Amino acid sequence: MTASDRQNLLVEEYLLIEDPRERFQLIVETAAAGMPPLPEEERRDENLVPGCVSRVWLSVRRGEGGALEVDIESESPALSGIAALFRRIYTGARPEEVLATEPDFVERLGIDRHLTPTRLRGLRRLRERLVEQATAARKEAAA
Repeated sequence: MTASDRQNLLVEEYLLIEDPRERFQLIVETAAAGMPPLPEEERRDENLVPGCVSRVWLSVRRGEGGALEVDIESESPALSGIAALFRRIYTGARPEEVLATEPDFVERLGIDRHLTPTRLRGLRRLRERLVEQATAARKEAAA
């Protein structure tokens, strides 16, 4: 299953909840529930995503077959839930998939309507860092 397929499935699942506020609340309360904590050694300054209101760490590693392992953790409960969705979409994806799959679930699920402009800017920075990491992984694999 591709990153795009995982994103579409995720959107389908959450759109079963018609009320946008209830949907957002469910994401905040449950999306990160099964997500393992970020290993302490990954909570380093170079993994911090700049431009976020609360601290957000992003760790991207190459796994088996060149697929990426994405770990994200935030001090903010709302961002932890959204980060869990990013992780669900992008973990297991090849770098090319990460680059080609914009996280449009944020708009499709109406998440963007519940976040401040500062938090939305932080999500854009998270995507930018993810793209940087995927680009680096792709170059490393080609070398």
